[in-house]
Amino acid sequence: MRRRDFLQAAGGALGASVIASPARGERAAAMPSFDQTPDKPQPFGYKVSWFAVKTSDPASVLDALEFEEATPANWASGLAAAYPIGASQRSDSWVFVSPPVSGWVLVVGFWLPYPVAPTGPHHEIGRKFDLLFSRLMKRFDDVQFFGSYRVVDFTAWARALKGKAMRIFAYADGEVSANVGEQTPEEAKLRFANLTGLSPPDASDKILKIAEEQEAEEDALVARGLSRQEALARVRENGRAFPDEEDVVELAAMWSIDPMRLPNEEHLRGVGLVARLPKNVMQ
Repeated sequence: MRRRDFLQAAGGALGASVIASPARGERAAAMPSFDQTPDKPQPFGYKVSWFAVKTSDPASVLDALEFEEATPANWASGLAAAYPIGASQRSDSWVFVSPPVSGWVLVVGFWLPYPVAPTGPHHEIGRKFDLLFSRLMKRFDDVQFFGSYRVVDFTAWARALKGKAMRIFAYADGEVSANVGEQTPEEAKLRFANLTGLSPPDASDKILKIAEEQEAEEDALVARGLSRQEALARVRENGRAFPDEEDVVELAAMWSIDPMRLPNEEHLRGVGLVARLPKNVMQ
């Protein structure tokens, strides 16, 4: 999926008897098979987006998001539904609301909206993201968002504490689409570019300038006899211009939960919830 396809497509009492259904007026799509056998957490983190919410009650998260109907699903079948096989599944977009893991509930879905500045292209996606982010931050003290899609170098993260948005950032294909709040200590520790106080266009210019400087430094090191790999590693010791999907996961690990390491940690078997993402808040 190219950047244009990705961005345009993006724009932008629960129990076993409760079955998810499309919103009124929408054509029903085939129901995936959801396994309700409790299982261990499954890994995820690349080519997908997710909210991390500080709570141990998945149903309360679903209620806050105002996704009205859901059905139980374990990790394996829930994540399978949240990861579409192709863009054709956009008409039947699912999110998986996980069982609690270490005091966090994770809401995973490929078609979740992401941050975009109100004046930026695809701002309608940003409006949808703001709506979901606002619903969650009104109910929970710590709400986080992460996303990546390497095909277009898309990365995003956001965090709200006690009802206030502290940090919002999104980047794709050489452009920053959202940059709100000061750089967090964790971002600084990961050596991200400090974009505090910059508008999205100015933040894009700064990232590009850093990238050009790093490329020149890398070439100079290669000319002095280092291999390209050694030169790149040396340059990145002082920071990085473009965040990538691994950076997003590392930041998630520092803020809340590392989704790639879930199977390596001691967590109880459990069952979460799946619900269709309403079209009015889908990317």
